Amino acid sequence: MNLTYKTNGTFTNITKDITPTIDNGLVVLFTKHTTCGIAILEDESLLKKDMESYLERMAPKCGVYAHDDIEKRDVPPEERLNGYSHIRSMLFSPSVTIPVKDGKLGLGKWQSVFLVELDPSREREVEVTCIQQ
Repeated sequence: MNLTYKTNGTFTNITKDITPTIDNGLVVLFTKHTTCGIAILEDESLLKKDMESYLERMAPKCGVYAHDDIEKRDVPPEERLNGYSHIRSMLFSPSVTIPVKDGKLGLGKWQSVFLVELDPSREREVEVTCIQQ
């Protein structure tokens, strides 16, 4: 199953969209995009603000990145200037695995699953694979 999102900001809570088709086993979530990731985080607004501040300190949008030197790359001239997004993506995995028991995700009390957008908002896909135990 594939889930499609139009991201709006850095953190999109996708927990409610993950519906296991198995009773017991694992759910694997994966995104094929290089400038977004999937993370299990607490859905708390100040924590997300802290994380966005940290990302900006680690790889500022206004930084200088060799990746953004379009003239030296074999890409179309309208290619995105998003070196910062690729640097930030190193902090997030493109996938997570979640246990399923009795048809429910085995998340902790404060855990939610997020699609983490590290580029300007756009359409993204998350592949969901259920593995029966």
